[in-house]
Amino acid sequence: MLRIVVVAMASLLLASLARASMLTTPADHFAGQVSIDGFYDYPGLVHFHTGYSGDASGTYAGVARDAADAGIRFMIATEHENLDALSDGREGWYGSTLMLSGVESTRPEGYLLGLGLSRYSTTRDDPTDRFLESVSGQGGLAILAHPDHRRWAWLGTVDDRVAGMEILDLADLFYAATPVEKLTAVALLPVNRTAAYLELGRSAGSPFPIWDEIGRRRRFVGLYAPDFHQCVEIINDHCTAFPKARDLMGLVRNHILTRTPFTGDVAADRATVYAAIGAGHLYVALDVLADATGFMFSAEQGRRTVLMGDELDARGGAEFTVTLPPAARGLKPTVYLLRDGIEIERRDGGDGSFRFADRGPGVYRIEVRTGIPTFFGRDRQAVWIYSNPIYLRRPA
Repeated sequence: MLRIVVVAMASLLLASLARASMLTTPADHFAGQVSIDGFYDYPGLVHFHTGYSGDASGTYAGVARDAADAGIRFMIATEHENLDALSDGREGWYGSTLMLSGVESTRPEGYLLGLGLSRYSTTRDDPTDRFLESVSGQGGLAILAHPDHRRWAWLGTVDDRVAGMEILDLADLFYAATPVEKLTAVALLPVNRTAAYLELGRSAGSPFPIWDEIGRRRRFVGLYAPDFHQCVEIINDHCTAFPKARDLMGLVRNHILTRTPFTGDVAADRATVYAAIGAGHLYVALDVLADATGFMFSAEQGRRTVLMGDELDARGGAEFTVTLPPAARGLKPTVYLLRDGIEIERRDGGDGSFRFADRGPGVYRIEVRTGIPTFFGRDRQAVWIYSNPIYLRRPA
């Protein structure tokens, strides 16, 4: 009997590992920049740490090399309580990747990212109002980090000067993983590191109600953060680089949509990145399943066409269009239209392009879902693409 059980478990393990091997490494299938309906699609990451943060390791040049291998065009480091990398001249183009510097600021209520800043002098004891005044005064962006982490969740109201929030934070997902998920990931690491990381993070809470609720009042941008540190302390402040940045970079990416291409001029391209993020002209994609480049969520009202992040007068009506990327053909996805966070319609993703009529005022966004192979041999449903919303509002 014991032999039968062992053989069965071994067979299950081998089958599961074979299924997991279907997930390729990110660099295997990422397309470069493409133009979609007049927009350029640039994948990038916001919120990670290098040696400029006391609890992290890595250099801008090293991170940029890994980013280039993963097809990532921009990276925004957010170091703990400092902008030293900026003053040291680390911002700039490193090959095909634009490296930018921001800050992660510890506030009495939680954590905020400061993007697009030229200086940072706020202390941890300062009121959050001072930080937000400084960010606004510099034309920067304040982003809510770790919004629903069990220890670091934001306490209190979200000020209107906060431009957006993390809808996914990879580190938060790892921390929330169950012991079974962590053990499964360890077993998969020698076989397929990508599949191992995907086993983690299925037990975290959901920040989406926060995103949807604030979106009913104003534009509120949703983005993804890998929050990698490449540092696990071993002894006496010595750390080993785990998880490595290159293993995490291609799992999930932000895709910004811009009217103009990158030029190679750091100041101009920096402004392009922050303008797209601030406008919500971006979507979040689990690109390890398939490169989502080519996705578009837009709306038409008369002769006017807008895209995710934009607002329309609800009195004029609108028709939404969802265009799936070419890679969707191999995933058999389902497209969900949500209004104010509630599903109102769904379509099978076989045709690649869909149109939805609006149903009155609301915050409309798209989730594209598909199956992910798992260690135990049965697909689980996951969101492949999250759009930012299109807002239909009645004038006040």
